[in-house]
Amino acid sequence: MLTGEGLPTVYVGGDNASLDAVREIADSLVPIDTALLFAGAPRIPVLFDNQPLVLNSAQAAEATRILGAGRVVPVHYDSRAHFAEGRDELEAAFTAAGLADRLDWGRQSLVP
Repeated sequence: MLTGEGLPTVYVGGDNASLDAVREIADSLVPIDTALLFAGAPRIPVLFDNQPLVLNSAQAAEATRILGAGRVVPVHYDSRAHFAEGRDELEAAFTAAGLADRLDWGRQSLVP
């Protein structure tokens, strides 16, 4: 969590695939202005029974809802062979959740 007096609150999700962990953060640290969510559902067969190491697209949309984040910058979702989902899946999941307007592909400043 990054914040300071008079500054927006920025949540950095990191390597996390647990919505329970997101709920714990939301319960203690809202409101969150911007969330940097690691997504892409990367899997490495020999780790964690081949479960995603970070959020999948639907979980990233749900994390956005849980956090109440007004802006989400998806990170860590492309450029590697072990990513199972990319930008198209993220856009589809956020659109299905009614949250597409919160997506920021990194072209805007984190500070309004």
